[in-house]
Amino acid sequence: MGQLSFQYPTYYLFLCLLVAIGGALLLYYKSKNLQDRPEWQRFVLALLRGLTLFLLGFLLLNPILKRFQNELKKPQAYLVNDESASMYSKDSSWLKSFQSESSKMTDEISDKYEVKVIHFGAQASDNNISAGLSKRTNIDDALQIISDEADPQLLKSVILVSDGIYNSGKNPYYNKLTQSTPIHTLFHGDSTQEKDILIQREYHNEIIYSGDKFSCQFDLQAWQAEGEKMQFTLEKQEGNAWKKISESSDKIDKPNFFSTKEVINESGNPGIYKFKATCKQISGERNVRNNTRYFFIEVLDARKKILLYSSGPHPDLSAIKSALESNKNYEITIKFAPEIPEKMETFNLVIFHQLPTSTQPITSILGRINPLKTSRIFITGSAINLNEFNQSQDAIRITGSGNTPNEAQVLVNSNFPLFTLSEETTQTAGNFPPVNAIFGNYEPDPVSNILFYQKIGKIDTKYPLILFTDKNGIKTGIICGEGIWKWRLSNFARNNNFNAFDELITKITQYSSIKEDRRKFKASPNKNILSETENLIFNAELYNDNYERINTPDVTLTLQSSDSKSYNYTLGKKDNYYEQNIGTLPPGEYSFSAKTNWNNKTLNSEGKFSIQEEDIELNNLVARPDLLRGISEKSGGKFYDKSELNQLASLLNNEDKNKPILFQSLDIRQFIDYKWLLFLILLFLTTEWFLRRYWGSY
Repeated sequence: MGQLSFQYPTYYLFLCLLVAIGGALLLYYKSKNLQDRPEWQRFVLALLRGLTLFLLGFLLLNPILKRFQNELKKPQAYLVNDESASMYSKDSSWLKSFQSESSKMTDEISDKYEVKVIHFGAQASDNNISAGLSKRTNIDDALQIISDEADPQLLKSVILVSDGIYNSGKNPYYNKLTQSTPIHTLFHGDSTQEKDILIQREYHNEIIYSGDKFSCQFDLQAWQAEGEKMQFTLEKQEGNAWKKISESSDKIDKPNFFSTKEVINESGNPGIYKFKATCKQISGERNVRNNTRYFFIEVLDARKKILLYSSGPHPDLSAIKSALESNKNYEITIKFAPEIPEKMETFNLVIFHQLPTSTQPITSILGRINPLKTSRIFITGSAINLNEFNQSQDAIRITGSGNTPNEAQVLVNSNFPLFTLSEETTQTAGNFPPVNAIFGNYEPDPVSNILFYQKIGKIDTKYPLILFTDKNGIKTGIICGEGIWKWRLSNFARNNNFNAFDELITKITQYSSIKEDRRKFKASPNKNILSETENLIFNAELYNDNYERINTPDVTLTLQSSDSKSYNYTLGKKDNYYEQNIGTLPPGEYSFSAKTNWNNKTLNSEGKFSIQEEDIELNNLVARPDLLRGISEKSGGKFYDKSELNQLASLLNNEDKNKPILFQSLDIRQFIDYKWLLFLILLFLTTEWFLRRYWGSY
């Protein structure tokens, strides 16, 4: 039964009734237009008008109907199935019979419980997962999904079918569900430790730099193999062959043998390299899949090539070279004009020292580096030709006499935005001795960024000492003075080290040598090295002539595997860029080519990536009934073997506490929301109008 309530006092209903009766009487009994109609006709018309007026007044009181609704719900039981590879690696014949028994158990308890099924491997899902294909086991994720989605009042039991092996996620023993819901565990697996040699883990950096030495560490384990030899080999793939890098042999002197091997390697040319670590199979060993591990390492070329190009020998060159060589990522070449290096395209930065001069122009070398948009730094001095200098760059214009020096000290610009110097370097730079700056007028480009100003004597000027510009994709730096070698000596005299000077030169070089990627179209995967269980995600960016990011045309992507299989995709459009979740791919090396058409031009972006095989699931096949037993004991559940399904079904059916729960909900609705009232009012008005027309009252 429903309860009717009003927003206004109930006696307002009588007022509505009186108004309805009064309105109907005034219209049909006081009006002279209807005096000639029979009494019963006037009564019918007055009744229809009165009902209409009353319903309108009734709705104006905002009546509310409250109703209590009862629903009887069954308690919930979750069946959680482990579909990871370790469940089926030794024997899969049990699956068909177990599925039949499990279905039978579900039918037996479904009269009392609402049974829901969860499958899990690397991740948990309500959808069915192919048995034995998952390369990881994450029990905690399955329990967490139940904890998040289930109603705590209805959840009464969880049935976990597993071998107890987990290699992903947190320890399920500490999941919060173990504190609130009985978890009954069904164990399947072999907990006997067989004779086995395995590579338990490997440790290495995924990214290293060309020319560096890097370490690879391997945790080697042997079970029940006392007296055998553990023969370990590390190899690197070169083309279609494997090159041996390291090998060793150790005697296994106890049943539970453990050893850590470290191999120091020298990185080669940039690229992605595949390695194979192997422990040789021993007699009586059945599981050999954990004897080998494959892994990838990406080698990057981080070395920047710097050209010091000078009009002649100068101590500034030695100071700069010493500062940059403290960083192994810089390769320094010194050349004197007019000699020009052959491979100018290999340099990331060219530093011109006291060039151009009257007899040593740099027009030809600028002609070679300008199309490459190579960054450059100019260091002025007494030998420089100002007219040639001003024509060689547009960062600053100096007018004056190059032969007349001004002693200029450093005045630090605290608002410099391009990079940050440490507080120690900033303070030390303020005490550097003066350099010989050109006496004249300095007109820096309005968009330049000034690192240091000139302090001449005791006067703080706005003449730049070091400044930078970035125009048309070319970075230009200007050091307006010679003699910076004195800064390095002063640094050592004050602090007994060269840290401040080295940081200053390194930061200037680092900023100048980094070249912004100005390609109008580029595509790349989320990672260059992925596991086969990771989703491959491709992103692409397209820029118009104003370098605004757009995604108007379609972008096609072709993936080519090392075994010549092709995968074609069209990237999805998202905001103003492109993104596509490719999903998982088979292990191997892949190349990609992304294409699009814009302004009648075909734009391409190409590259490579590698998918690494995931074998962690088969490294350890020793089942862990102790973990399942612990989870059951902690949560108040029971531990069973998978063959004891009938006992578990009987337990659940005979559990007196797990009874249906009555849920009562209050449904509140306003009468004005009922559409039938509108149609009723329209029916009264329409009927009244029709009768008056029919009886000739109009």
